[in-house]
Amino acid sequence: MVPGDTISLIGTTSEHIDYDQIDNLHVTEREVDILLAEGAKLAPIMANTRVLRAYAGVRPLVAVDDDGSGRNISRGIVLLDHEQRDGLKGFTTITGGKLMTYRLMAEWATDLVAKKLGNTQSCQTHLRPLPGSQEAPKTLKKTASIAKPVYESAIYRHGERAASFLADDAKSQAVICECEMVTAGEIEYAIKQLDVNNLVDLRRRTRLGMGPCQGELCSYRAASLFSEYGQVSGCQSSHLLVDFLEERWKGIKPIFWGDALREAEFSYWIYEGLLGASDLPSFDSATEKQQ
Repeated sequence: MVPGDTISLIGTTSEHIDYDQIDNLHVTEREVDILLAEGAKLAPIMANTRVLRAYAGVRPLVAVDDDGSGRNISRGIVLLDHEQRDGLKGFTTITGGKLMTYRLMAEWATDLVAKKLGNTQSCQTHLRPLPGSQEAPKTLKKTASIAKPVYESAIYRHGERAASFLADDAKSQAVICECEMVTAGEIEYAIKQLDVNNLVDLRRRTRLGMGPCQGELCSYRAASLFSEYGQVSGCQSSHLLVDFLEERWKGIKPIFWGDALREAEFSYWIYEGLLGASDLPSFDSATEKQQ
């Protein structure tokens, strides 16, 4: 069990995935039941705690034996020089590992490639702080005329870079996502400065739509801001909204009971009954029709 911002994560299961099924993953009822049962042993309150969503992904682990269960597969990093190993010049593979080791994996891979290109400079990424990771200016908290939960959330996500969008004007301070305290100013900053091109990108950068309501109202509000701050038409904003709701639905469907079911039904009434969302095509389908 791992705390993550305003929520906690529990997992993972271990299942072998055939290569031809990598792009066709589904969360199974069995996996959800296993995680909840095992989690309740660790934290009994989980038996009565609301589950927000479930998701699945594939990790490219490398087997070193014939154990079919996969539990004995190493989580270590594997770097393959295909020129040395297979006689394929110009090919390098970095695999294994996990998210916690992604920087080190990148260092190993780039060091090998750089060496082949004649670059002998040592890697510096383990010495340089990531953008926004330095301590935020203390004066920011004292001078920002904005609600404490809002600016603390912004500083937590963006560090000292939050100073660039924690403005005094009411428009920037407008809260778009109440669950995660995301403001219009933060969304404008993400669209203009962080290469955010859709609502899924925005979710990754700001946590918009990741709270208990799973984007019930904030996604609708945020979609309209893309036409204001980004190079997106009103029609395209509607497509982005539909695509985002579909992405959220994938994670809600496997835990469709209790509060999650009631929340999903309420969201359906809003988007279908009031907004007629089913009449809006996704961005991909609209593009296909144009072609």
